[in-house]
Amino acid sequence: MINHVQRENGQGELRFLVKSLKEKLSNFIEAMAMGHNYNYIHGNQFIYCTLIVVMLSFSFIGCSKKTASIPELKLSNVLSTNYTPVVYLSAEDGLAEKHGVVPKIEYNDGIEPLITGKVDGRLNNLVATLVSAGNGADIVLFAGTMGGGHMLFANKNVAGELKNLDNWKGHSVGTRIQITPQLVISSWLRDKFGEEGDAVFKYYDSDSAAITACSKGEVDITAVYYSQIETAVSQGLVPLFELTEIAPDYACCRQTANGPKLRSDRNLFVAWTKGLIEAWKVYNTNHDEAIKVIKNVTRQDEQWVYNHIYDKKLTANITFNPDPYYNGVLGQYDVCVNKGYINKEKARALPDYFDISVYADALQEIIKENPDDKFYRDMWKYFVTHNDAYPNFERDYKKEI
Repeated sequence: MINHVQRENGQGELRFLVKSLKEKLSNFIEAMAMGHNYNYIHGNQFIYCTLIVVMLSFSFIGCSKKTASIPELKLSNVLSTNYTPVVYLSAEDGLAEKHGVVPKIEYNDGIEPLITGKVDGRLNNLVATLVSAGNGADIVLFAGTMGGGHMLFANKNVAGELKNLDNWKGHSVGTRIQITPQLVISSWLRDKFGEEGDAVFKYYDSDSAAITACSKGEVDITAVYYSQIETAVSQGLVPLFELTEIAPDYACCRQTANGPKLRSDRNLFVAWTKGLIEAWKVYNTNHDEAIKVIKNVTRQDEQWVYNHIYDKKLTANITFNPDPYYNGVLGQYDVCVNKGYINKEKARALPDYFDISVYADALQEIIKENPDDKFYRDMWKYFVTHNDAYPNFERDYKKEI
């Protein structure tokens, strides 16, 4: 859970009350030692204060024991994604704790803490996971965090013809290297034209640099994260369509576990995933609750929160489905191998570090606990559709449960 300001203030007020009452008790004892009588603390106030101190002390002891009895899972995230509703509904609304794990989320930019075991799991960076694990790092993909969220733009001189996808062959694409849009576009081009359709990829240090290059005509096409759409438009780029037009529900940020931690405490990751699954239902069926939670986390107003988590047009069809979506990751893995980001000769096979069983077990448990809930059964249908390329899928998983 996130110790955001409101929670800290609430706990602080309670601690202040206890401290104040304890100080009164201490003053009384000191007064007695100096020979004062009970009137020093105004009669029955001493009894009242003493009882409250004892009650609150036992309350804290009880809460401490309760919290200590629930195991923790240390997770890392990038600060810029702190509005991800399913993650924070699970962490902040008590859903993860309900299923038996206390999530502790910290922020850092790199994947190294996950690889070294300083954190148990990471909530984003699909490409970094693909490349690191493909080259030998002991980390494991197991569920989804985000997908979608990118808009395709073109230079104004070629935008008209590029609105027809059949005309993309041979055009240039500007992007950062080893990011999701690059892999998704490359995978789609290979499927449609073969060998990327003679497209030329040019790589830039930042999204802003790629936008500028496209506006100057150095490249024909670029993919823009939804938060930079206004920047792209202001520089004269012409929007084509969402990236989901060529890759519906494409996988972006994923849930990744430290390998040794997953093997030793798999039940904690199943519990965390159950919280994500229930949070996905809350997100879809209780907008007010989702907005309230994300408003508390981000300290933004309700309209800002709504825009960022519910407005599909504004966010380029962003989604927060926790499904692992193995099928959508497979094409990106192939690009990583083909481009040499993963050593071709020593590459680990994707199923070696992608475990869909954690999500499957979590969802099956949720369905067993809620046998008449159509929402969860529909999630299973989605799971079957988007993960059936996984080895031995038909043998291990039923189409309907």
